[in-house]
Amino acid sequence: MDDIEILRNLVEKQKIAMTSIKGAASEINIISINAAIESAHAASGIRTMMENVLDGMMTTICRMLTKVLDAGALSMEVGDFDQFAKWVGVDDIFVTDADGVTVGSNTAAAYGWRFPDDPKAQAFVFRSLIGQKDGVVTQPIKARDLDSTMYKYVGVSRTDQPGIVQIGFRAESITRYQTEIGAVFGILANEIKNLGTKVTGATKQVMEVTIEFEKAICDKNN
Repeated sequence: MDDIEILRNLVEKQKIAMTSIKGAASEINIISINAAIESAHAASGIRTMMENVLDGMMTTICRMLTKVLDAGALSMEVGDFDQFAKWVGVDDIFVTDADGVTVGSNTAAAYGWRFPDDPKAQAFVFRSLIGQKDGVVTQPIKARDLDSTMYKYVGVSRTDQPGIVQIGFRAESITRYQTEIGAVFGILANEIKNLGTKVTGATKQVMEVTIEFEKAICDKNN
C-alpha cells in the first residue's frame, strides 16, 4: 500500500470520526434545550420547596417564641423583641392579646394594631389562632394590612394566654434568594448550549480541513 492510499484511508477514518462528533454536537444542542426547559421547571419547584421549608422553619421559630413567653423570659418592650428578631433572623414579630391587639413587636408602630375582623383582610386568617391551643397558620407572600408591604407570615397560638404569636419575612429577601438559585439552572443550560455551539464550529472547521486535504491528495495522485 503506497503513501497516498494510506493517507486516503486516514482521511476516510477522520471523516467518519467527524460525523460522529457532529452527531454528538447535535445531541449536546438537544440537551441544552432540555436543560433550559428543566431550568424553568426547577425554578418553579424551588419556589414550592422553599415555601414548604420556610413554613416549617417559621412555625418552629414561632413555637420557640411561645416557650420564651411562657417562661417570662421576654418582656413586651420593643427593644427586647428587636434583639430577639435579630437573634433568630426574622424581619417581623407580632404578639397579641386575647382581642388580637398587638402588645409585643420589634416594630414600635405596630403596638396597638389589631388583627382585623374583615375576612378580606390579609391578617384576618390569623385571628382563628386566638381561640386555639396549638393552632398554626401559614400564609404565602401577600401585601400586609399594616402598610401594604409584601411579606410572608406564619403564626401560632399563644400558650401562656389567648393570643397570636406571628413572625414574618420581607418578600424581597425570599424572592431574591429564589431567583439566585433558579439562575444557576439557567446558567447551566446556557453553558451547555455554548459547548454545543463550540463543538459544532470546531467540527465544521476540521471537516473543511479534511476536505481540502482529501482534494490535495487527489490532485497529487492525478
